Amino acid sequence: MNIEINQKKFELIPKQMALDNKKCDFVIDKSDVAMGRDESKCIGCSACRVACLEFNHLGIPVETKVGDCTYFRPDGKVNFADSNCTRCGQCTIACPTGTMHEIEYIEEVKAALADQAKIVIAQIAPSVRVSVSESFGLEPALNMEKEIVASLKQLGFDYVFDVNVGADFTTYEEAFDLLDRVKTHDTPMFTSCCPARVKYIEDFHPEYIGNITSVRSPQQCLAVLIKTYFAKIQNLDPKNIVVVSIMPCVAKKFEARRSGEDKSGTWDVDYVLTTREFIKMVKASNIDLAKIEPQDFDSVLGEASGAGAIYGATGGVMESALRTAAFAAGHPLEKLEVEAVRGMDDIKRVTFKIGDQEIKIGVAATLANAEIIIEEIKNGAHFDYVEVMACPGGCVGGGGQPKPAKHEIIDLRRQALYKIDAEKTVRTAHENPIVEKIYQEFLHCPGSPEAKKYLHTEYDKTQARVCEIKEKI
Repeated sequence: MNIEINQKKFELIPKQMALDNKKCDFVIDKSDVAMGRDESKCIGCSACRVACLEFNHLGIPVETKVGDCTYFRPDGKVNFADSNCTRCGQCTIACPTGTMHEIEYIEEVKAALADQAKIVIAQIAPSVRVSVSESFGLEPALNMEKEIVASLKQLGFDYVFDVNVGADFTTYEEAFDLLDRVKTHDTPMFTSCCPARVKYIEDFHPEYIGNITSVRSPQQCLAVLIKTYFAKIQNLDPKNIVVVSIMPCVAKKFEARRSGEDKSGTWDVDYVLTTREFIKMVKASNIDLAKIEPQDFDSVLGEASGAGAIYGATGGVMESALRTAAFAAGHPLEKLEVEAVRGMDDIKRVTFKIGDQEIKIGVAATLANAEIIIEEIKNGAHFDYVEVMACPGGCVGGGGQPKPAKHEIIDLRRQALYKIDAEKTVRTAHENPIVEKIYQEFLHCPGSPEAKKYLHTEYDKTQARVCEIKEKI
């Protein structure tokens, strides 16, 4: 059996036919919130282990003999929930039989949509809009955001918002966190947007937990604002709001159930659907995105900056934060494009200047490359700011994306996100009128007690910033 993983071709030999599993004591693992495993479909080909080694250098799926059958179990254990799996989901893309898969929440979402007492709100990640077109017979990497909004409305969602707005809040908070850490020499600072990377640090490099920015990811920032700010201005009870994230990522399911992700008083994100689940749900309802009448995101939390769009590409989080950090430091960029952090290279090492201040930057795609940067740091290399995405090319190559995940398609999706950014009138987080309005009315300033309460989590314990309330932030 020939298979391509990480741009390499492998000839893998199945150990059994799926029918042979009837003779063995196979396990159907539903113990985890994100990852599942159905060994009744397993052919023992090792594609899952190869993918984990290629992208993560971890090899979490371990060959395990059960009678006459060969299975690949997480850390050799029966349940994902008991393992150090990062939930990146790359094994689900590599697996040819569906043995490795995400835990689906389609039925739970359908039940919420059918409940007249619930206000069901969808939020769409940047990568999703450029990853569904080929599944509906169109050319790859088309921006289908308006068609996706229309399909979600047709499915019964009451509101559809843009996770890119959440990214603008993450950017603004993270830019100030970076400037504070550089000033106090508390670096390197690691980005927190990739939950697989966060879990990787917690499990394999806990000594660096304090280096992860406390700023929450875009899906969590937008969700908590939906259940607090939006609920208040709409006079809605947060307990009746159901937030559904449409994500290119399996690990986002895990992130949504982490300790501290309930700042609104309930889980801020109720359900996460992967891009694959979204496509499955839409097709089951006979909705064709190629023919549907496009619709815009709903107002209040629907208009993002271009900086929010590029979060789905490796280097995008870094670039977005640098645009705002330069502004906050009093040295706004004349040219917003930070070309040095763009592209599909595995690792980028850059020196970026904000005024007279040099910022040493590292960008890595996949955890295998993150490990290289961590080893450099341990050996004395200086970095101020490090972005890591667990998946190739960033979220555009996420573990919840449509199969197959070809390098060329991932790169086209990445380029499509930069095109969205380039065509936006507002291209920096701090200039987004929604961001300005919500800080004025609710959060006051980056790092304020209110911002710490809702937009930060417990990776580190930096002090809240004392705000000077102004008409304009």
